[in-house]
Amino acid sequence: MTRTLPTGSPAPLDLTAQDYRDRRGRLALTLQERGYGAMVVFGPARVSYLTGFYFAATERPVAAIVSDTGDGTLFVPALEADHVRQQCPDLGDPVTYPEYPGGGSGEHPLLTLGRELRRRFPRARALAADLGGYESRWGYRGPRLEEAAGLPVHEHLDFVDDARAIKSPAEIALIREACHWGDYAHGLMQQALEIGSDEMLVSHETSLRATRDMLAALGSRYVPKAREGLPANTMFIRGRNTANPHGLHQTGGVQAGDILVTGAYGVVGGYESELERTMFVGEPTPEQARWFGAMLAAQDAGMAALKPGRPCHEVEQEVRAVLEAHGAMPYVRHHTGHAFGMEGHEHPFLDLDDPTEIRPGMIFSIEPGIYVPGLGGFRHSDTLVVTATGAERLSLYPRDLQSLTVPV
Repeated sequence: MTRTLPTGSPAPLDLTAQDYRDRRGRLALTLQERGYGAMVVFGPARVSYLTGFYFAATERPVAAIVSDTGDGTLFVPALEADHVRQQCPDLGDPVTYPEYPGGGSGEHPLLTLGRELRRRFPRARALAADLGGYESRWGYRGPRLEEAAGLPVHEHLDFVDDARAIKSPAEIALIREACHWGDYAHGLMQQALEIGSDEMLVSHETSLRATRDMLAALGSRYVPKAREGLPANTMFIRGRNTANPHGLHQTGGVQAGDILVTGAYGVVGGYESELERTMFVGEPTPEQARWFGAMLAAQDAGMAALKPGRPCHEVEQEVRAVLEAHGAMPYVRHHTGHAFGMEGHEHPFLDLDDPTEIRPGMIFSIEPGIYVPGLGGFRHSDTLVVTATGAERLSLYPRDLQSLTVPV
């Protein structure tokens, strides 16, 4: 795969402060409609989604407070205060606490948060929250928000996650760019594959090479959003181990006759892409080619079925009909796909029990898999955006058998 590198110095690949204000404004309308004066959000991706504050989630509680007027405030440990001012100057100074469990204050951070909520919203009869309290991370222990605030707390993941499911044009542009670099990284990995290639070494070496090329091409346009991980990533597992949908790396090198299940993705502006391929080292056997063809037909069906106005479960039903016709259902281990964006998996899911209506702007993976014990796994995954009439594939790496065969 080749990649045309951008020229000039266009705007950074990032969202704007106005994008985050608009998100809080939409949440505020939901709070008004449902009769809540404020919502407390603990999930790290949700905090980032509403404020633009990206952070390393630890045992120290972090929360976003959004009022029914759209005002946003961050609640953070004092060690994060400067990070907030750097990333989110429009939010003003955050509410801080000294340390977890108390930093010598004698007060648990959640009790500090509860006191702040009572001060800000003295007339509130109840609060909305994505979770009932801060998540257990790195040894954290603490009270529920309801106990700390002295108010009823009603959990509403849907208030934020339903909004996250519909990506804006700016978000789609970031994911499209991430897909370009996922495709590019996968191409580097495929070029590096040969007899004896080590899974871990090739995966890490091509991830680093793709990242170097990506950063050289994008320059200051690229805005990092995490302390860890690379902007461009590759991986693969091989042989019979591919019959495990989430198989771990093995030692030893690639051998002739191996099936490879690969993955590659980019991260741009905090948004991910998804790309997976089934490959063969040398010409596939008739049985390998049979299951590859069945998987490809199922993925074709899933991409064709992904249309606005349909419930998610109908896509799964149509994919399963194709898998059934190929005699593959005994070897199916998971649903057809899932939404994603800021996280690798997000609501909703292309699953028999998900009735969510598919809408324009949603981003899905389409990745039906066939896993034959003793032989291997067969799975492609692609990133698609739902349009007004159907879906557009954003990951453009070749899908055909010939293109995915490594010569020996």
